[in-house]
Parts: sequence; structure tokens; C-alpha cells
Amino acid sequence: MNPWPVFLGMAAVTFATRYAGIAVAGHDLPEILKRWLRYVPIAVLAALIAPDALVPQGQLAFGASTVALLAGLVVAWRTRNVFLTLIAGMATFWFLKLLRLT
Repeated sequence: MNPWPVFLGMAAVTFATRYAGIAVAGHDLPEILKRWLRYVPIAVLAALIAPDALVPQGQLAFGASTVALLAGLVVAWRTRNVFLTLIAGMATFWFLKLLRLT
């Protein structure tokens, strides 16, 4: 099976759904919606990372992932910068892995 039609189809569907939302709302979004949309990337990132960091194998556990999550939370709280938060979390995680403290 050739994967390119699948990739192009997924790209088209993704583009169409995102463009439809922008086209319907126009460029003048209500201020409350603009504020709400600023939290979407953070919420998605938290939803992707937190379960693996806190419950890696179906049970609550404390390890390198949890420490990295906490480091990322502190950096996010202090800087409010997503890029620095990712860097801090990943650096902490890989440092602990390097030291074999998992």
C-alpha cells in the first residue's frame, strides 16, 4: 500500500477543519474566545505528558518522568514560556536518565 494518499488525505482533512473554523469566525474573534484559545496548546501538552509521567504502567509511580514534569511546571509557572518549559523538562529527564536515577 502506498502511504502517500493517506498522508495527503490526512493533511487535507486537518487543513479543511482548521480553515473552516477560521473562515466561519472570520478575523474578528470575540476577545473571550481569543483568551480561551491561548490555553489550548498548554492543555493539549498537559494531556499528552501527564498520564505518561504520573501513571507510566497503569499504576501511580514516581520516577524521572515525574521529576521532569515537576521541573517543567516550575519553569512554566516562573517564565510562562512554552519553549523553555519543554527544554527544562526534557533536559531534566535526560539528565536523570544519564545518571540512571529512574
